[in-house]
Amino acid sequence: MGATLTTEPAAAQGTPERETEVAFQLARFARFQVGVEKIFSDLSAAKFVEAGRLDQAASAFPEKAVKGPRKKYFFAAAGELVLLEVVPWAFDRYVTKEDFAYISTETIKQNFKTGFKYDSDHFDVNQSSHPYHGGLFFDAARSNGYTFWESSLFSLTGSLLWECCMENTPPSINDLVNTTLGGMTRGEVAHRLSVLVLDNTATGPDRLWREIVAGVLNPVGAFNRLLRGEMTKQGENPDDRFPRGFSFSADLGYRRIKGGAAHPDQGMLQISALYGDPFKGDIRNPFDSFYLGVDFNSPGGTLISRIEERGILKGWELTDPDSAARHIAGFSQEYEYLNNESQVFGAQAFSGGLLSRYVVGPELFALTDVTAVVFPLAAIQTTDFTAPQTGRNYDFAPGGGVRAAGRIYYRGREVLGAGYGALWATTVSGVSDTNTLQFFRGVARLPLAGPIGAGASYSWYSRKTSYTGFFEARKTQNEWRAFVNWVFPYRR
Repeated sequence: MGATLTTEPAAAQGTPERETEVAFQLARFARFQVGVEKIFSDLSAAKFVEAGRLDQAASAFPEKAVKGPRKKYFFAAAGELVLLEVVPWAFDRYVTKEDFAYISTETIKQNFKTGFKYDSDHFDVNQSSHPYHGGLFFDAARSNGYTFWESSLFSLTGSLLWECCMENTPPSINDLVNTTLGGMTRGEVAHRLSVLVLDNTATGPDRLWREIVAGVLNPVGAFNRLLRGEMTKQGENPDDRFPRGFSFSADLGYRRIKGGAAHPDQGMLQISALYGDPFKGDIRNPFDSFYLGVDFNSPGGTLISRIEERGILKGWELTDPDSAARHIAGFSQEYEYLNNESQVFGAQAFSGGLLSRYVVGPELFALTDVTAVVFPLAAIQTTDFTAPQTGRNYDFAPGGGVRAAGRIYYRGREVLGAGYGALWATTVSGVSDTNTLQFFRGVARLPLAGPIGAGASYSWYSRKTSYTGFFEARKTQNEWRAFVNWVFPYRR
């Protein structure tokens, strides 16, 4: 539900020399393939930079934006989808001996007669495990040459097959939504990040760590690389391997939660990745630009308190590319997961709005984002006990809302940011009637030396739930953070 701009901050604005330095850092990480026949070494490009010949360093690693058709392997994709159905079912049936895994032709017939209903599975199963499983279905197609929209049909098919045939319980409406839509979002983010990390020209330890990281990000993609012998074979990298912009940051520090939290003092790690740059044209294909944010907390409480994945499906430039004030209208698809003292919330969502950039000076610019959000079905925890009516402590509700954010960047790094959002949901399965969720976030960062900086932030979350014949006070959480920040790439 949080507000985050889907744009690339590290090289979005500045002098050509500084942008080239940033591009060189990205190129060193990516080890770009150049042209058709030749690969420039990191060392040769480094010599250009050291000599001040930044234009030649940039030309050693030209921008790639071609996204031509790839060969499609239907039988491999379909076979892996079947494996992704059978293997989890066999584990549930023969290892853990789950009741729902005892299936037969009669249970399948009964499922078709019963039709779709809402299930009572644990919150994390529905809002985390099912989207992840859907992402595996999606990447079975995506890593076998299919496009984003074509791969979405595999997520839908995988979900339908599981719901009708691989469990003896009625098919679940919420599982169909979470597996299909969540699988599209999570699967595409995993696919693109794994392609970014991989380098078919690398050898030795460099090749090894890239294959391992990519395998963690995208297990199905790694399985296909293993089958096709690509894990060890050297060759060309795909033309669209690297986006026009990429930024990664990590905040490591301390957070203090107010409001009676069981674990008010915790260490925290927030990681963020911005892939693509809408203002450089990454708005034509789904997820050419996306944002990923994850919050980890310890000790005590929940380990992961936030996961946000948000990608632009399609965008349109409304202004001249050379204008100091630029505006892009776009539609996005999102995966949202929050787990804090006031909001335990999970949803697949669609949003549409206006993303703007205002250039104030050579090293200073601002970004704003105003968005309307619609979610076909959200899960919202409304009680601290399992309700006998549903077998859950959370409710299912469709709804929508608004979100607004603003950020200021100096020398390509965020120094100030603030965002507010509100969502309204009407319950279709559960004990509540309606839910109103709000948040506010503010952050300040100060660059210190190289990629290192320091910062502090404040967050406020609120949930107001209404019931028939019962009143509950508003639930809130206030949180302060202090942290050390690391960014890649950075400007010297």
